[in-house]
Amino acid sequence: MSKQSLLVCPFCGVLQDTPEEEVCGVCTRLIGRSTIVVAENEMGPWWIRREEFPFRPGMTYDHIADFARNGKIDEQTIIRGPTTKQLWDIARRVKGIAHLMGRCHACGVKVDPASRSCPACSADFFVYRDRNNLGLDQSEPSEAGVDGVSCFVTDESIFKTQSTPLRVPDYSIKPTEKEESIIGSPQFRSVQRLLELSNRKIKVLIISLATSVVILGILIVLLIKN
Repeated sequence: MSKQSLLVCPFCGVLQDTPEEEVCGVCTRLIGRSTIVVAENEMGPWWIRREEFPFRPGMTYDHIADFARNGKIDEQTIIRGPTTKQLWDIARRVKGIAHLMGRCHACGVKVDPASRSCPACSADFFVYRDRNNLGLDQSEPSEAGVDGVSCFVTDESIFKTQSTPLRVPDYSIKPTEKEESIIGSPQFRSVQRLLELSNRKIKVLIISLATSVVILGILIVLLIKN
């Protein structure tokens, strides 16, 4: 088989044993070169977790919506798409899909599949037909690490509580290493003790002097009276 005759299924990625055939031997889809445009038109940002077709590309919203309406997927089917930020979840919790099967994605109550919003919790039921929108955050992750507190949720959702958010203490004013070494040295503590001792001696002398002045005044008054 020459390199020119090799043919890969554009849907499941399997290399075909008989490239002359126009039907994939694994997923049974038409794989003629004329069907590539059809394959591209069916691609989109919605996936159904199917172990028998692990390499199939994503599908459009209309495609997966038809699956939901026609019972090809149920409430327990595991899917992902723009409204799940491409994280897997069960269909009855996926916005834009759950209501097509008669469930509100937000509160879980039964709803009319044709409803635009939930009558119980007022959650909106939208359709997401943008084939190029994966539903991911617009910001780019940093190359060196996580840009923020968490790599799974935004900082706003973490600190959006009724309590006051924790704040990092301000350590902008710090003693230098030289100052810290001087303050904690034995010489500094020795000088500090000498100053404290001198202060105590001064206080004692002041009290003694005041007492002496009072006694001297009393003696002078007694002498005058006599």
